[in-house]
Amino acid sequence: MFCKECHKNLKDFDALIDKMENCPFCGAKLVRPAVKVAQKDVNALCEALVQKVGDSIFANESTLEKELRDLNAPEFADAKDRLFLLVLKQIPSSMYEVRSFSDGEQQEVLEACQRRLCVDLGLSFEPCAQMLDILQEYIWQKRFSLSPNLFESQFVDPRDGQVYKTVRIGEQVWMKEPLKYKCVGYTGEGLYEWSSVNKYCAVRGWRVPSKKDFETLIKTAAGLGLGDPSSVLMSRKGWEKCNVTPTDNLGFEATPVKCSTGISNNFFSHFWTSEDKFCFEIFPGRVTFSTHSQSYVRLIKDDTAETKIPEKK
Repeated sequence: MFCKECHKNLKDFDALIDKMENCPFCGAKLVRPAVKVAQKDVNALCEALVQKVGDSIFANESTLEKELRDLNAPEFADAKDRLFLLVLKQIPSSMYEVRSFSDGEQQEVLEACQRRLCVDLGLSFEPCAQMLDILQEYIWQKRFSLSPNLFESQFVDPRDGQVYKTVRIGEQVWMKEPLKYKCVGYTGEGLYEWSSVNKYCAVRGWRVPSKKDFETLIKTAAGLGLGDPSSVLMSRKGWEKCNVTPTDNLGFEATPVKCSTGISNNFFSHFWTSEDKFCFEIFPGRVTFSTHSQSYVRLIKDDTAETKIPEKK
């Protein structure tokens, strides 16, 4: 232990140090580091709450929040923070309301709760699954399995049979990978010349995204409160040479390509919009729009109108 005023080492005082209130060298009041308390997990916290109030503790968010705030137990400090996330999205009460419903209905509610945590709050799958598993045990006395790929699906392009992964992000459904439909203007490796984008890339139910679509995507990413939206949209692998730590919380999985301008550590992602030669760009630390001669295409699902299928040339 060191004195914060004179910086003298007090180790030679051994056991006496516990009884001292002031530094023996300068007389300053000694400030002792806080004693670290071993933390108990969310499971133990739920058990303590149920023992005190009963499982009805989960029926009302305000009751649960009050009990958490009134709980003065240092060993539950971390667990309280995690359980507050569930209270924020009204997850305990949602699950409590359907405790006598059918398995199918309970699974639907469970998936909705997972969406609130993973999409709205940006939690990764592992902590989300741990917390929901605990609540299933306490509220339903059973457990349904959770899938890390809940929001992913597939789309088969009827033009050539190519299979693409898709992902729901908020109210939008995006392709998780670039289009590779071979037509006029396709230059290989997923790149398209602008002249072909609005003519040949769209397929029934899927369209080339507008600038507004990408702005909605940016807003969703920024709304997670996890910092710059670029890291939320980047794939977790491929950006190792850049000064960035991608999280890919939304599953958009934007992979990097070489940048010819010599900036941003030579890597970025870019995708065509439906506007004239306008691209959406993801650089380490920022997102922007710019003009290109060639770029990649990520189609977005279009349920509002019949998408005209262009004739292949």
